[in-house]
Amino acid sequence: MALTKGFLTIATGKEQYYEIAKNLLLSYRFTTKEPLPFTILCDTENEYTKFFDEVRIFTEPTRSYLDKLNMFDLLPYDINIFIDADCLCFGDINRLFDIFENADDFCCYGRVLPLDDKTGWFEYDNLNEALQKQIDYVVGLHGGIYYIRKTQKAKKVLDDAKAFTKNYTAYKFKGKFETPGDEPVVALSMAVNGCKPIPHDFSSLICWWEHENLFDLDIINKSAYCRPLNTKTDIVHWGTRFTKSIPYLKEMAALMLNLQGASEKEIKKSNKYYDKLLAKEKANQFKTRVINKINRTLNKS
Repeated sequence: MALTKGFLTIATGKEQYYEIAKNLLLSYRFTTKEPLPFTILCDTENEYTKFFDEVRIFTEPTRSYLDKLNMFDLLPYDINIFIDADCLCFGDINRLFDIFENADDFCCYGRVLPLDDKTGWFEYDNLNEALQKQIDYVVGLHGGIYYIRKTQKAKKVLDDAKAFTKNYTAYKFKGKFETPGDEPVVALSMAVNGCKPIPHDFSSLICWWEHENLFDLDIINKSAYCRPLNTKTDIVHWGTRFTKSIPYLKEMAALMLNLQGASEKEIKKSNKYYDKLLAKEKANQFKTRVINKINRTLNKS
């Protein structure tokens, strides 16, 4: 029997998270030639979840990053690719299954680092003696995509990561999370369980917040070009705060108009509207910077 495979995302808590999860789904179906099943893991069914192929409910949602650590028992497929809800697709991402085909049972994009490295999500010197004996490398990773086979090894990665949250501060994990973040504990758990990330492929995923406003986006023509990296990418990971930004809203407005059967002229009109809003926003930001600089100069004199 052939193994089942598909995508999933998570939305718990605020309505905003459900809305951007639906946006991710719509962008995936629009940009992919042969869409695979797509499941949402959530804490309630609503007007947004009905768009998904399947809905699975957390019995005890944390409504935080840590819901990712509780998803194993809800995994819908033999081979699963989790994508953060604050992403949008600009290309056919089914190829991710080929990219991760020879990866460990639990995998993601990231780096395998030496034990003396200080740039990963944890440092060897901050671990207790028992953990130090279990690891041979430090892990740096991006948690926007997780590749998960439905195996006991993958389950142990998530279970151990969950256990590490109980002593979160003791390990002095990196990152500024209001609550324990999934990436630091998953990084440590991957090292403990002998799972390694694969090198980051920018043609698959680029973070908006690292190159803000330095993209040429055109979701209708399935194109997202990052100028600093000189590459097109299939997924733009926006970060939740930027899903309210003008560029994100512009792409979603164009997509929705297209799905509703609007003409090319109507889509261009919408794009011009958002371009004007963005130009006004940039002008106001420039004005604020000038005023602040003048005030600082006056205060020094």
